[in-house]
Amino acid sequence: MKKVKVIALMLCLAMIISVASGCSNKETTKPADGPIVIKIGHTDSSQRSTNIWSEALGEVLEKEAPGKFKVEVYSDGQLGDTPDLVSGIKIGTVTMMFDLSSVITSAAGPNATCIDLPYLYPSFQDWEKGTFENGGLELFNETLKDSGYYCIDMYYNGMRQVISRNKVYKNAADLKGQKVRIAQNDLNIEIWKAMGANPTPMAWGEVITSLSQGQINALDHSLGVFNDFNLHEIAPYVTLTNHASSPFPIICSREWIESLNPADREVLERGVKEVAKKQRAEEFAKEQEYLKRFKEEGAEVYELTEAEIKAFEEAVQPVYDYQRKIVGDEMIEKWLKTRP
Repeated sequence: MKKVKVIALMLCLAMIISVASGCSNKETTKPADGPIVIKIGHTDSSQRSTNIWSEALGEVLEKEAPGKFKVEVYSDGQLGDTPDLVSGIKIGTVTMMFDLSSVITSAAGPNATCIDLPYLYPSFQDWEKGTFENGGLELFNETLKDSGYYCIDMYYNGMRQVISRNKVYKNAADLKGQKVRIAQNDLNIEIWKAMGANPTPMAWGEVITSLSQGQINALDHSLGVFNDFNLHEIAPYVTLTNHASSPFPIICSREWIESLNPADREVLERGVKEVAKKQRAEEFAKEQEYLKRFKEEGAEVYELTEAEIKAFEEAVQPVYDYQRKIVGDEMIEKWLKTRP
C-alpha cells in the first residue's frame, strides 16, 4: 500500500510540473522544434497602418533571420478586448499588444501615467524627438519595470484633438459647460477640468449615439479615429489642440523578452523599431489627408494659434501639481527633461 501511495504521489508531481511548464511564456511562444511564435493582438481595424505594419514585421524578421520567427497578427479584438490583451501578455496568450498608453499605464502604476501629461509634447515632431532621442522611451520602460511589462517601441496613434457638434474651442471660456467625452482615468478628468470643460467618462460603444443625440458635446481622440468613424458628419467642428501625444506603446512581457537568446532579441527589437518608425511616418502623413477630407466635406477645422496654445498650457499647470503629489517632483522632472 505504501508503494502505491509513493507512485501516486510521483505521478501527481509529474502532472504539476507538466502543467507549470505548459503555462510558461517560453513554451507557448517557442516550441522546442519550431520558430519563435509571436502573437500580436490589438483592437485596431485590419485596414489601419498599425495592423499593416505589424503584419510587415513577419517579412522583416524572415529576411533578417530566416525560419527563426513566426509572426501572427490578430486585429479587431480577435484575441479579446484591451483588458484581455493586457493580462494576456502576463499569462502568455499574447506575445505583444499595442493600445492607448493609458490602458498600459493603468496596469503599470502612476509613474507611467506621466507619459500622458497635457502638453508634455505639443506636436508630433516634439513627441518623436522627446521619445526616441531625448530618452522618453527609456524613461517609460523605467516606470514599467516593476509591473513586468516592456515597451519595445511605439506606434503613432495621433495627437489628441477635439471634435464637437457645437463649435470650435479656442480657449477655456469656449469649453465652459461643454460635456467632453473622455476615457475613464483620473488624469484625464483633471486635464479636462483644467481646460475648462465638463469631462464625461464614457465607454466607446456609447459615444456615437451619445454624440448624435447631444448627450455629449464633444470628444477628444486622434484624427484617425475621427476619420475611421466619420465623426465629422455628426460633429462638424474640429479643433487642433494637440493637448496630448497618446501613443500606442508596443508591449510584451519583460520576463519573456529577457528569456530570448540575446542575438534573437536583438533581431526582434531591431525589426519592431523598423516597422514602428515607418508606421509613424505613414500615419502622420495620413493625418493631413484626414484634415483635407474633413474640410472638403463641410467640417470646420481650426488650428490653435501659438498664443492660444500657451494659454491652454498655462491652464493645465494645476494638473502637473496634481501629478507631483502622486509621483513626486523627481519623476515629473525626469519627464520634463525629455521635452525638446
